[in-house]
Amino acid sequence: MIGAVLLLAGAVLLYARNEVIDQNSFADRAEAALEDDDVRKVVSREIVVNVIDRGSTDLVAARPVIESVVDAAIDTNAFRKLFRSAAVQANRLFFVREKKNFVFDLADASEIVRFGLQSVSPGLAKQVPPDLDVALLNLKQRDFAQGTLDAADSIRVLGLVLPLLAVIALAGGVWVAPDRRVGLMRAAIAVAAVGVLVAIALLVLRETTLNGVYGDDELTDEEVRGAVGGFLDAFFGGLFGWGLVMAFTGLVVAGAAAALDPEQLENPATRLRERVTREPRTTWGKAVRGIAVVAIGFFIALEPGLALRLVAILLGAYLVFFGVSELLVLLQPPEATGEAAREGRKRTLAITGGVGAAVVAVVAVILIVALDSADDPSKAAVPSEGCNGSPELCKLPLNQVAFAGTHNSFSAADTPGWFIANQRRDIERQLRDGVRLFLIDPHWGVQGADGKVRTDFEAEGRDRNRVAANLPPSVLAAAERLTSSLGVRENEGGERDVWLCHTVCELGATRMEEALTTIREFLDANPGEVVILFIEPYVPPVEIAEVFKRSGMDRYVTTLFRSQPLPTLGQLVRSNERAIVFTEKDADGTVPWYLDGFSFVQDTPLGATKPKETSCDLNRGSPDSPLLMLNHWADVFPPRLKANEGFLKRRFILERARECARARGLPVSLIASDFYDTGDLVEAIDAINAERTARLVGS
Repeated sequence: MIGAVLLLAGAVLLYARNEVIDQNSFADRAEAALEDDDVRKVVSREIVVNVIDRGSTDLVAARPVIESVVDAAIDTNAFRKLFRSAAVQANRLFFVREKKNFVFDLADASEIVRFGLQSVSPGLAKQVPPDLDVALLNLKQRDFAQGTLDAADSIRVLGLVLPLLAVIALAGGVWVAPDRRVGLMRAAIAVAAVGVLVAIALLVLRETTLNGVYGDDELTDEEVRGAVGGFLDAFFGGLFGWGLVMAFTGLVVAGAAAALDPEQLENPATRLRERVTREPRTTWGKAVRGIAVVAIGFFIALEPGLALRLVAILLGAYLVFFGVSELLVLLQPPEATGEAAREGRKRTLAITGGVGAAVVAVVAVILIVALDSADDPSKAAVPSEGCNGSPELCKLPLNQVAFAGTHNSFSAADTPGWFIANQRRDIERQLRDGVRLFLIDPHWGVQGADGKVRTDFEAEGRDRNRVAANLPPSVLAAAERLTSSLGVRENEGGERDVWLCHTVCELGATRMEEALTTIREFLDANPGEVVILFIEPYVPPVEIAEVFKRSGMDRYVTTLFRSQPLPTLGQLVRSNERAIVFTEKDADGTVPWYLDGFSFVQDTPLGATKPKETSCDLNRGSPDSPLLMLNHWADVFPPRLKANEGFLKRRFILERARECARARGLPVSLIASDFYDTGDLVEAIDAINAERTARLVGS
């Protein structure tokens, strides 16, 4: 027991001494972490965000270009030296005394980014701030470094002493044992147990750490957890390997020791089984066992994935021990095996296999039940928070509720590959922020072997030259430069699919199925939310319907009739038909829920480049269309954040909504904007809905 404890502490401290506290090893592992895709994504994102936030506001439209440059820069030796230098400085703060506070930053990141942009766009390079210091982690000595310094002093000594004492204790235990074969077997089992314990502890620590990590405005929980997991694996994956090596080595030696006495080969397994199943003699013992069983049951139910991995490690360790013993006994004379021993081993293996199979089956059933329950949309009900965040909104007809919307919702600067973006945030973030109206354009596109998507003009029935003529020369040149050609080439070789693109897919494309899946998952998780999709289609209705089916969004669509009153939000929520789909054209009845948009919606004119140029006049639809939509963005190309600032002020949004409601004799239902998150769109929509529910309560 003493040897096992010393070995456990010694192995961990020796690893920490050689692989973490050591400056070069620490820097090596930090560099290794940079090879992880999730770590690279977070580092790249932080650099890009700093460039955009601290540079010109119009850099947001060039975000994909900046991302491409930064991604390429991370692979350069200059960046790796910069990253390694920051890691060395962090190590000194943690583990070397007489060091001052330190910020893990990339102080020369601006030079690397500017140099990379220079060859792509000299104009953009000039807008990169000269003093860009990307702080990845703030480290202050007074906060925690004193503890790491004290620990490092102890680890440097104990990391050498404890492993030596562990070896002495284990060897001494074998030497003084009455039966050295049994002593060797016990020592080997202790080593294996330490190895298994180290591996299990690291799995639990990793899972616990990741569960406590959350994203922020720019990064999702999954992205941040992936990056933290990458760092943990880089720094402690070696210790996990140490644990597995100790476990395997100990089991092999234990199996060999047990095989030296083949007539009693089943005894270790028998003793283990008896200890697990033995009835405790004391009341306290029974209570402890009962609590332990209950705790294990809760753990399996709450963390089935982690529990299954732990069971696999324990079961694998036992089977290795048993299997090695079984193989080594073949080296003994045949008469030494013993028929009784052989039968005992078979019974033990059968029992062990049965128990393992039962555990796996129980965990699988829990997983299946949990997943089935989570994915069952029929269980949706009006939640306590009501419809679209308010119980009172449930009582209002659809056209009495205001929806915050985004124009070209899919065209987001934080989505890779978008070179002319109307939004900063992707659809997932838009949903979290309160956007409930999405204006999207499905196109036929083909993704080539190079990963780039090209428009399939032939499938769309559009002429390439006519489309190119409608694009500014600079934009057309950019599209050609990015993809070598505009439109699908004969030797493209990819499969045609439906993509969300703005005019042409060469300037950016998001697979429609992925976008709809994001919305569907949001509706799954939020049973009181209603969304509206307004489609400008370049794809036939039957193909649109197929994408809805593949994404699972078809479970939520609803069919409206112009001859009937519009439903209330509460009716849509109770029927779990919480997605209204309008289309600008092709509503030919082949897909019942694919609704003629301008039969239901009347909108305002396009073309305003400044707030004072907006109008409440009728554009599309008819005066009796029940929903009023404001086209509320600066109609400039390419889209510019600065040009939209005036459109997104709360006061202007409210004044325009009231003015248009008076002019058209209809409440404003839909307001679509560009760069929604840089202004007050969602807050203004909340204010409009609050006014309407207040009137409802007052009446």
